[in-house]
Amino acid sequence: MVLDPSRYQDHRTWKMTPGLIRARQPFFKKNMIGLAILAGVSAGIYTYTYTFLHKDNDFADVPIPPIDEKELAQLKKEYEQHKRERQ
Repeated sequence: MVLDPSRYQDHRTWKMTPGLIRARQPFFKKNMIGLAILAGVSAGIYTYTYTFLHKDNDFADVPIPPIDEKELAQLKKEYEQHKRERQ
């Protein structure tokens, strides 16, 4: 059989036996501390990366040229025409 039942598992329910639970008890606290550290580091890296990438300062130093009122009216007209064509 591919999955031979372990002597540390109940053969009918595949649950851990009391012996296996007792054997794992000394390691539970250390495993949970390790899990908390690993999860904390992962969450910290994710948070740092997320905040770093979502700063919107990419084009803060690029000056925006002033636009003439006639050009603005022409652009609005073209935009409205394009919007009507899409519908």
